[in-house]
Amino acid sequence: MNPELDDLRRVVDAADAALMDAMAQRLAAVRAIAEWKRAHAVGAVDRAREDALRQRWAERAAAAGVPAPMAAAVLGAVLDGCRAEVARLVDG
Repeated sequence: MNPELDDLRRVVDAADAALMDAMAQRLAAVRAIAEWKRAHAVGAVDRAREDALRQRWAERAAAAGVPAPMAAAVLGAVLDGCRAEVARLVDG
């Protein structure tokens, strides 16, 4: 075992935990939005909002030094999962 490598891996593990916590927080908010949309008969998908979100992610990724393809892939997976959850809750 290498203590320096172990320390670096602990940083990665902490970042992974933070990502999971952030996804759980995001999903809770998305579920609340879905409930509001269902109560107000609003469609599940808002393409303009998604486009704006993609733009913000691209800007933040560039500022943070995260490769654009990586950020786009993560956001795509997040949006796919959230869209599915909203559709399940709004459209049944």
